[in-house]
Amino acid sequence: MGKMLKSLEAYYQHNGISPMDFCCRHWQACSEGNQRITQAKGAFVGTDYEKGVLPRLLFLSLDPGSSNKEPERRTVEGVRLEEHECKVADLPKQRHWYRTHELALILLEKFRPDMRIENSHLYFAHVNSVKCSMNNSNHKQARRMLFEKCREYIGGEITILKPDILVTQGQFAKVAVEKEFKILPGSEDNQVSSYKWVHIGGKQTLWFHTYHPRNFGKFNQQRREFFKNWAEYVYRVFQR
Repeated sequence: MGKMLKSLEAYYQHNGISPMDFCCRHWQACSEGNQRITQAKGAFVGTDYEKGVLPRLLFLSLDPGSSNKEPERRTVEGVRLEEHECKVADLPKQRHWYRTHELALILLEKFRPDMRIENSHLYFAHVNSVKCSMNNSNHKQARRMLFEKCREYIGGEITILKPDILVTQGQFAKVAVEKEFKILPGSEDNQVSSYKWVHIGGKQTLWFHTYHPRNFGKFNQQRREFFKNWAEYVYRVFQR
């Protein structure tokens, strides 16, 4: 385990949200009335993201949806192993996880022309705004309270991951960034194509906001009209 993952595990342990020693102070409130809830899941961190081979691309999305795996499979090492076993080509094309791989490929492939969607996971990281899984039917979104309770953990988690590029997926992820980080002057902002610069851990980070892929119409409008332009801007800014 590299230094970044060790720091992340230590952060989870300190805050009581480690899958292996879970003692979150919000657990009683969040789990009340839900017998299906699964305790926290760690971030996914690609191996070359951790090494900083390319500009570090971090996705912040919503809640984990569903996760009934044993605690060992929900640690950062377990999540990485699961992703390495994932066959991206077999994922549903309109769902969140395929679209995340696809956007990572779009934003980073100019830096690595041999990149394919199957290995794009090596170069990005992914964090959930909510740490526990409510395991709602049909992946229904977690209650608002969980987003509000977990928000206190997001700033430290993202700071450890040191992103160069941050992509938020969905409104609760956007709100978390707005509340946790300073937005710098000179950002462009409109409803569909916004990008901003935010201050994270002593550095400037480029921030794009997308609708969640479940919001098919608005997400696909962004995908058609702006993703390639974002990729061109990323390459101009970060080419070495």
